[in-house]
Amino acid sequence: MALRLITSRQNEIYRFLKALTEPHTRKKHKAFLLEGATFIAEALEEDEAWAVLTVVLTPEFSETERGQRIISEAQRKRVQVVLMAPALFEEISGTETPQGVIAAVRQPQAERLEGLKIPAVATALVLEGLQDPSNVGAVVRVADAVGALLVLYTKGTADPYAPKAVRASAGSLLHVPVVPVNSVSEALSWLKANRFQIVGTVPEGGESVFEANFSDQVAVLIGNEAKGLSEEAKRSVDLLVTIPMVGKAESLNVTVAAGIVLYEILRRRLTQSTSSAR
Repeated sequence: MALRLITSRQNEIYRFLKALTEPHTRKKHKAFLLEGATFIAEALEEDEAWAVLTVVLTPEFSETERGQRIISEAQRKRVQVVLMAPALFEEISGTETPQGVIAAVRQPQAERLEGLKIPAVATALVLEGLQDPSNVGAVVRVADAVGALLVLYTKGTADPYAPKAVRASAGSLLHVPVVPVNSVSEALSWLKANRFQIVGTVPEGGESVFEANFSDQVAVLIGNEAKGLSEEAKRSVDLLVTIPMVGKAESLNVTVAAGIVLYEILRRRLTQSTSSAR
């Protein structure tokens, strides 16, 4: 069956996708744009948490082998599939060289803390006021890589479903629940009620991350790129940790810092697991 070709900016599908480039519309529709053949194919494979609303391809990409596979899978899942004129497609795409396929995806309904099953060994991440959406997406990617249970983000943090954040997450938004909270106090209240050790990251004055003791259930707080954690957050944690630096650099990128802390926690667990198996 021939696919419909969209050539007008008045088309309702074009207008809906274009609207999803704006934060208030993403929030209203609880949907976001996902770009790239690999990530869209992965989203189409999901059965429960993710709902692909629409898949749009350029005529050229639709003729490729990957394009044909995406079309076939979308049609099998009864997902709406259309073609779009390249000029219109480029107005929706957030990349300089669009691959030729983009999808509107419903945000996961797992954006709630109620009923979340917490394993005996778990890592959570709290983002307090990160401003750069690329940093937010990259930190979500790190959280996914270490097997984090979830990521909480406070008001004032960049939208994790903004196009730049989605691209930086490299598909990890499909794997890790990313849950909004009103404030850091709300996040900490839930974490403490569920027996998480609360670990705050500070550029100096904390215990070395390589010497600190971590619990089986630990939540790591990452603060604003320039200001760091709020005073409220620092007063409420169980432990403050610092990453030692012996060179002349004054600071680390927030994603790098999050990666070091999270991987140190993972390293300890893997080491313990190996020792126990002997």
